[in-house]
Amino acid sequence: MKFWVGIALFSIRIYGASSLKDRRHVVKSLLERARNRCNASAADLGPGAWDRADIAFSCAGSSHQEMEQRIDQLFSFMEKREEDGEFELTNASREVFSYGDI
Repeated sequence: MKFWVGIALFSIRIYGASSLKDRRHVVKSLLERARNRCNASAADLGPGAWDRADIAFSCAGSSHQEMEQRIDQLFSFMEKREEDGEFELTNASREVFSYGDI
């Protein structure tokens, strides 16, 4: 049986962030909401700049189609949050791959 992994990476520019606290507020909110709504693991990868962040999401499952759907859900989630006006997506990438036999 194959094990499938989905990865989504996003770079964002945070509007009006003038401190680490401002940055943290936006990023923590995004990570928590995505974890809850998309059932994905999430991490803040940096950088240390107040107005920028790189965010990674990952998920695992038993089919390629399931992973594509969950990554699509993450992309939709981020695009909808971008419309709220707190940040701008500056880069996004995705990958779905199988990981050996289990």
